[in-house]
Amino acid sequence: MGMYTELNCAFQLGKETPQKIVDILLFMVRVTGVEPVNLPSHTLFSTDRWDSMLITGSVYFKGDTHSTVRLDEDDEQYHVTIRTNFKNYQGEVEKFLEWITPYIDALDGDFIGYSRYEETEVPTLLYYPNRSFTPHVPEEITDWQ
Repeated sequence: MGMYTELNCAFQLGKETPQKIVDILLFMVRVTGVEPVNLPSHTLFSTDRWDSMLITGSVYFKGDTHSTVRLDEDDEQYHVTIRTNFKNYQGEVEKFLEWITPYIDALDGDFIGYSRYEETEVPTLLYYPNRSFTPHVPEEITDWQ
């Protein structure tokens, strides 16, 4: 069967991002009429499910799966929002982040999201560029009331 991994992140692309990169993202979130041409030679595109990883979901994580890529009229940059969960058998999460990082418009150390494996409550926090951190959660949880 396998376990699910959740990916939840948001970032904007730099204005210099090639249209072919934007087209791949649009295809991955199922924008109608967009087909990528000449995929890059990155390891992400040798995985079996790269093309559906941003739109899949399961009952193991609460909330809706929802990923978008939209051109903002004010800053004229593409804004990417990803909320998905899938079986990360071939390390798609890590490969996706490695592939897209050079095109992200962010400052060093900016928080861009998190990933979380189904069997843990503690997420791995994602920071630009290609940094991650899994925080220590004390065994005794404070009462929120």
